Amino acid sequence: MNRDTRPEPPLEAVLIKKALKRNRISGREAARRAGISDARWRQIVGGYQTVSGSHIPVRAPDETLARMAHVAGVTADELRQADREAAAEALEELAAPAAAADSTDAYASDPHLAAITALLESLSPEARNEVLRRVGHMTPARGEKERGEQHRHIS
Repeated sequence: MNRDTRPEPPLEAVLIKKALKRNRISGREAARRAGISDARWRQIVGGYQTVSGSHIPVRAPDETLARMAHVAGVTADELRQADREAAAEALEELAAPAAAADSTDAYASDPHLAAITALLESLSPEARNEVLRRVGHMTPARGEKERGEQHRHIS
């Protein structure tokens, strides 16, 4: 391969670039939200990495591509059209918890929960997991235990 020849970015990389532009998200911010380095993000959307002066094609692993697509706003159907079926499936799994959060329960219209959800979605996967881990160790607010016990006695 000629040292000056750069491989063309794959279709999924083009989709992600366009989605970022459309959604006005910088590559650096998108990389942060996806939980990958800015340099790795650039390699994947550029379609190559430079090794000893040569341009080597780069193909994102399915899970990484799914996180990138999620952040950028690329759909699973678009990934399928780019011949990335496994990444599309991973994206659907990634998006599934968000769909469950949209359920019509008693808290669906609570603005505080909407704000917290939006904040969680802006975090990298690692930071989000850490927040959820910490929240999982919290005890119910004062009075919540008693209300829960009353509910059990009533039902």
